[in-house]
Amino acid sequence: DAHPPKPTAAFVSDFVDIEAPMAAVEERFCGAVEWLLPLADTATDDGEALLVRIGPSTGLLSRVVRVRLGGCAARRGGAVIPIRWESASQASLFPVLDGTLVLNALDDAHCRLTLEASYRPPLDRVGLWLDSVIFHRVAQSTVRSFLQRVGRSFEGSLAQSDPPDAPPATSPGDPPDV
Repeated sequence: DAHPPKPTAAFVSDFVDIEAPMAAVEERFCGAVEWLLPLADTATDDGEALLVRIGPSTGLLSRVVRVRLGGCAARRGGAVIPIRWESASQASLFPVLDGTLVLNALDDAHCRLTLEASYRPPLDRVGLWLDSVIFHRVAQSTVRSFLQRVGRSFEGSLAQSDPPDAPPATSPGDPPDV
């Protein structure tokens, strides 16, 4: 009595819309990893990864992960960066997430950041069962939270880099504003 093999990988995908033009976001996205720094607790000793807290800000489901980003590449009118995150402690108890961050334009003033990823639940059959019961929803929530934080980081950094509106020009004979 042969049973079909159970899937060993779980897939997760989500997106966030960013209120900024594609060109401005893409410049930062494909530049240095500085856009990830506001989310990072610290860099690793080797300097190749950042430690980022994912999930709820406190509690058992919050975890510090080691995030590694690959190089940026053009893809279908957008840009992609490979991403990997793995738990910074007790790694054998938590899955490693491998995926791709995808940035695409929506219109002249908005773009979309998508994370398409997969992970293998740890702990063999018990892990697969736990993933089907609760942990896949936790993974989806974690990805959503991460994307929302990245989106806010892009919007905030772009708003700070925009020059403030110049005051209206006045003529030498105009009375001062009071």
